[in-house]
Amino acid sequence: MRRREFISLFGAAVVLPFAARPLHADKLERNEGLQEGIMAPRTIVAVAIGDSRFEQVIKNADDDLSNVRPYISGLIKGLSTFQVGRDYEIIYRERQQGDLDGAFRVNAAPSNQLIFCMSTTVTKAAQAFTDSIPIVGIVSNPGRENVTAGRNICGVSARRSQTAGDCCERFLKTVTSLREIRVLHKANYNPSVEALAQVKAAAAPHGVMVTEVAVASAADIADKLGNMPARDPATEPATVGIQVLPADVCFGAAQNIIKIAQAQKRLPTFFPVTDWVRHDPPSALGGYGVPQERSGQLLAEQVALIWQTGNIPAHRFKDASDSEFKWLASRAAARTLNINLPSDVPTV
Repeated sequence: MRRREFISLFGAAVVLPFAARPLHADKLERNEGLQEGIMAPRTIVAVAIGDSRFEQVIKNADDDLSNVRPYISGLIKGLSTFQVGRDYEIIYRERQQGDLDGAFRVNAAPSNQLIFCMSTTVTKAAQAFTDSIPIVGIVSNPGRENVTAGRNICGVSARRSQTAGDCCERFLKTVTSLREIRVLHKANYNPSVEALAQVKAAAAPHGVMVTEVAVASAADIADKLGNMPARDPATEPATVGIQVLPADVCFGAAQNIIKIAQAQKRLPTFFPVTDWVRHDPPSALGGYGVPQERSGQLLAEQVALIWQTGNIPAHRFKDASDSEFKWLASRAAARTLNINLPSDVPTV
């Protein structure tokens, strides 16, 4: 195995191994930018489903990340623990599901690119786009989605759809007065379909009704939530709650879900991640799952292995372990909603 030294754009020289043959050597171009020991900066094209087009180029560790998904801060933190330097930039893009055709194109040599996908939808779109550029994605059930058929694809399963029933159980333990759970569900989207079945099975023994709220866009979400009757926290117990299923369209509209469901309708809202459960408002009431930020850190290991070896990891998709799952509720949100949190509920 050969070793080359390159100069990091952000600091000292770093030594990394390069495999004798790069990933898919018959399809990927070799890096022609290796001259006099200097490697051209790598480009990570990071794509998520969002309500409208948004793009941000991230070049420095201290760049503002407030408008990007928590996966990105996790990715940067994760990569900092590996010997990969900071010779990369991240082109972060949000697109609607029907607007992904050009989302993966950048002005960089294929050998310097890596595609970072923040949902099943995006991973499958990237799979259709290229069979040579490395793709690293978050996918609940990779085998079911057939993404493992692509030799250039790897990633992590945060098991969001498989653990939606556990998420429901935590919701019921967080808000003991619930009698109905309205689930934001993306029809015909496998992670959401599987999650819905899990929630129904978990709620049934408690006599809690599960009502599907079909959503396909941010506009759908705003419309469906906006038409729900508001609750008066001073006089009405929290009998109705909103559970967000693991659908990319819901993650893209997370802040608006919290704004409408809780700030306007006073309905407790529970997510399959804890990234939007905070000490200070605006905050979801609670959540249970592998945080997106932590998922980004787990995905960083796959990215580092690709960069260090030139190959897709042999173990393509790794499941997040049980220890990575977090349950959290916001005391501030609970006060606003006039909900008494049981003592055994983890809070912030």
